[in-house]
Amino acid sequence: MRNPVVIQAMVALLLLCAGAAAPGNGNAADEGPTGVKVVHPEVPRIPAEEVKEMIGNREDFVLVDTNPADHFELWHIDTAINIPYTALVNVPSLKGELLGPLPKDKLIVLYCLCEEGVDSAAMALMLRGMGFRRDRVKVLEGGLIK
Repeated sequence: MRNPVVIQAMVALLLLCAGAAAPGNGNAADEGPTGVKVVHPEVPRIPAEEVKEMIGNREDFVLVDTNPADHFELWHIDTAINIPYTALVNVPSLKGELLGPLPKDKLIVLYCLCEEGVDSAAMALMLRGMGFRRDRVKVLEGGLIK
């Protein structure tokens, strides 16, 4: 059985993500193809089935989990690396150290827990600001909960 504290933390994170995409919060949100409000709709999304197929085919791409390290330890996609978005926000000087080593010549798929892609879309915009191409940085549609 899962730890009740962990379950409460996951529920709180889901509620936080849902609130971040609510109207009036300062984030650009639009309805995505699945009917879910997405944050920063200008960031390309990639369907979970496509990512699953890419993993199964052992395609060469980078999968980045943007959740905090303690959440990553509990629940993540096996091939993912962890670069916590909160670390980049709390210590902006880490941006170059954590994001700089990512390859610019490969597809980078980012995901967070919530369907709206709050943290992953924000990190995608950071990468674009660092010179990563729009077509090489995508957010997992529906997040980890899909």
